[in-house]
Amino acid sequence: MSTSPKLKLPRVRRVRLSRFSLFARKPDIDIEIPKGVFCLAGANGIGKSTFLAAVGYGITGIVPNPRIPFRTVSQYYKDCLSFGNEYFTGRISESDRDLASITLDIELHNEVYEITRGMFEPQELRGFSIRPSNANAVVFSGDEISPQERNDEYQRRLTAAVGLQSFEQFAFLLHCVLTFDERRELLLWSQPRLIEAVFLAIGVNSEKAQRADWLKAERDDCGSRARNFQWQSSTVKREIENLDHMVRATETEKTLVPLRARFETLTNEQQEKEAELDRKRGELNDAELERMRTGSGLSALQVEYSEVFAKYFHSAARIEFHPSIKTSLAESTCAICGSKGAEVVSNIESKVKLGKCPLCNSVMGGTSIAASDTEQGLKALEVVDQQIAEMKGRFDAATKTKERLVGELRRGEAALAVTNAEVTKLLSENEVLTSPPVQGSADLIALRETKVVQMEDLLKKSREQYSERDRRQEELLLLYDELRQKYVEAQIDFVPLFRKLSGLFIGMDMDIRMEYNTSISTTGPQLVIEMEGTARRQTYQLSESQRFFLDIALRMALTNYMSDPEGRACLFIDTPEGSLDIAYESRAGQMFAEFVDDGHDIMMTANINSSQILRKMASRCGKANMVLYRMMPWAELSRVQQEEEPLFKEAYDKIEAELEKGGATDG
Repeated sequence: MSTSPKLKLPRVRRVRLSRFSLFARKPDIDIEIPKGVFCLAGANGIGKSTFLAAVGYGITGIVPNPRIPFRTVSQYYKDCLSFGNEYFTGRISESDRDLASITLDIELHNEVYEITRGMFEPQELRGFSIRPSNANAVVFSGDEISPQERNDEYQRRLTAAVGLQSFEQFAFLLHCVLTFDERRELLLWSQPRLIEAVFLAIGVNSEKAQRADWLKAERDDCGSRARNFQWQSSTVKREIENLDHMVRATETEKTLVPLRARFETLTNEQQEKEAELDRKRGELNDAELERMRTGSGLSALQVEYSEVFAKYFHSAARIEFHPSIKTSLAESTCAICGSKGAEVVSNIESKVKLGKCPLCNSVMGGTSIAASDTEQGLKALEVVDQQIAEMKGRFDAATKTKERLVGELRRGEAALAVTNAEVTKLLSENEVLTSPPVQGSADLIALRETKVVQMEDLLKKSREQYSERDRRQEELLLLYDELRQKYVEAQIDFVPLFRKLSGLFIGMDMDIRMEYNTSISTTGPQLVIEMEGTARRQTYQLSESQRFFLDIALRMALTNYMSDPEGRACLFIDTPEGSLDIAYESRAGQMFAEFVDDGHDIMMTANINSSQILRKMASRCGKANMVLYRMMPWAELSRVQQEEEPLFKEAYDKIEAELEKGGATDG
């Protein structure tokens, strides 16, 4: 028989939830948890898994964070500490956030710890007291201390009563060994978790388990620091190689002096020519804008001239003032066909003198115009004509400016192209010109020496960290070797426990043995299960239901082995009955019932369906050792669930019937 120290593990006796919004129809819940099996049964999606998570949070102040891989026990607690706020947000409404709480009565070694924790206050307790299990007297009251101090006192007292070195160890045991929840994390195939579980359960002692946890973290950190120093030294080594190249390049630099001067001259020319072209483009834009503006003004004045002519010279008597005739004579260009020259002017003038229309050659006639109108009209035409002349002058000037600038731009772009070609040719033949000039060799050599010292210091630090890692590894191996020896002693009791429980489920000869690894990456023990003499090392070698329920069997065996007869444990199980076929449902129920027969409790959740697992447990345990708690009234059901509610009632009734007649040991 093993003489390893046993742990006195807590069991929940009462759960009170206040303002727990997820359970919309019953946000305030008060449940007595009896010994044996407490089964919270209900439909899919109404909060069964959340209830278990809330209980675990109430006890430890943490909710397991599925996003962060497990490293060590102490780091696990830190990684999970803030996740509870994220987990319960949404499950608890904003209006209930400040009021929502969980109150637990936890039985531990003939005492009851009553704690109240706010659902968003992981490191505080709203209430904490201790009383004897069989009396109402108060052994300890935390009423006079702060919420933070209550939590600290609770953790200290519970850790000591359980028999562990730290509250982090207890939180790890509760969440990673005593709880099989919706995460479906398999202890049997997770070596980092398994090593810690075996350390605490097999009983080298909790102080050495804590030391091993610290050593593993230190070993990993030393290795990480060593690799970091190694990487930094590699970076400095590359810098030294670059400096060596630059030192060799200092002699070459002397030959580059005239080329660098030519390159600088050309790049300056590029910049100057590009700046000049930018300026010319701006001027061209201005000229084009002026040309458009004066052209538009000229058109408007010509229209105004036509309007004045039409107003005062409404007959053909003064045809020489017609806008078309006036424009043709002024510009020596026919306003109709565009012909140019003195002959055009002569033809127009001769026909006007003969009283004929220059366009159709018809003899002009019409009434005469009053002298006053003629004088007034001539003055008005003279004013507009002068404005037209001024506007045309501005238009012609803008046109000339544009033509000049277009020519200058073309010449400037051609000159820039020549310079660009020279720069391209120079760079293609001398790529080093794009690099800054190399420093003097004396400065480079001094810098290189500094870098060499830096690299050697980094390599030294890396070696020191690797040496420290190896020392931690050696000490860790000694503790693991002690654990292996303890397992040899423990297997006399532990292995039969596992064989019995796993055999009840799987119906085959089962065995479990410890293997031992010494490499850095997989240091420590590994439990290997054998099914009828064949090792099953990988998860794919078993069906889903076999993996789940063999892992639960391992947790039950570890719990049975490590718990003191006076401090039996409670297992928290979110039952994965959906993975079972009909042949194994009854066997899983037998395995659960056997664990309870050994004096332990199970707080479990299960779907209400036609499976046999709950009926088998009810048959084995009877009303004396099992309570079926109907969860359906807590939350709003979906339309489908409401329509099929008679089926749920029928399933409940069948389980209740088995409880009524159950209690005898199933042979």
